[in-house]
Amino acid sequence: MSFKLSLGLAGLLVISIAINVILLTKLDKAKIELQTAISNQVILERTIQEQNEQIKKVLADAKKTAEQIQSLNVRYNESQAQVTKLRNKFAKFNLEGMALTDPLTLQGKINRATARVGDDLTNITNSNQFDENTNNNTNTVN
Repeated sequence: MSFKLSLGLAGLLVISIAINVILLTKLDKAKIELQTAISNQVILERTIQEQNEQIKKVLADAKKTAEQIQSLNVRYNESQAQVTKLRNKFAKFNLEGMALTDPLTLQGKINRATARVGDDLTNITNSNQFDENTNNNTNTVN
C-alpha cells in the first residue's frame, strides 16, 4: 500500500508541477499583455495630447481667418459705398455739355481726378497693406 500511496503522491506531484507550469506560463503571458497595454496607453495619451494641440492650433487659425474675412468684408462694403458715391457724383455732371461750353474747366476737373486716381492706386497697391506688423492706416481720398 505504501507503494500505491507513493505512486499516487508522485502523480499528484507531477500534476501539481504541471498545473504550476501552466499557471506560471499564463501569468507570464498576462504580465506581457499588461505591459503591452500600459505601453499602448502611454502612446495613446501622447497621441491624444498632440491631437488636442493640433485642434487648438487649427481653431486659432480658423479664428484668425474669420477675423481677416470680416475685416475684408468691412473694407469691401466701404469700397462699394465709395463706388456708389462716385457713380452718383458722375451722374450729376453733364460732361458732354460741359465739354462743349467750358472745355478748360472740364480739362482741369479731369486732370485733378486723374491725379486722385493715381494717388488712390498707389495707396491700394501698397505691398505692405496686409502686413500685420505695420500699422498702415492709409485710406483712399474721397
